Amino acid sequence: MQQPVLSFLRNTYCRSIYVYGTDRFTQRDGCKGIREDYREPVKEYFAETYDAKYLNEALQNGWINQQEYEETKALMTPYESVPIMRNSEEPM
Repeated sequence: MQQPVLSFLRNTYCRSIYVYGTDRFTQRDGCKGIREDYREPVKEYFAETYDAKYLNEALQNGWINQQEYEETKALMTPYESVPIMRNSEEPM
């Protein structure tokens, strides 16, 4: 039986991968990778919470691969050019 997704863990994984680059979706680059059952919820949370700037930076820095980039981008609204987070706000 699959356990429920814990929001604090999902949010932490999201920041660790997309914002800080301290973890990856899968084991690579010396990172352990996140639990498989959190991969899709992390992408969904990112798409709902962050703007394309963070997604592009994560790809450029090698924190996510092209496939992860495409999967996440597909979840983002067409209004991604309107930042959800203001530049003066730090990601939590």
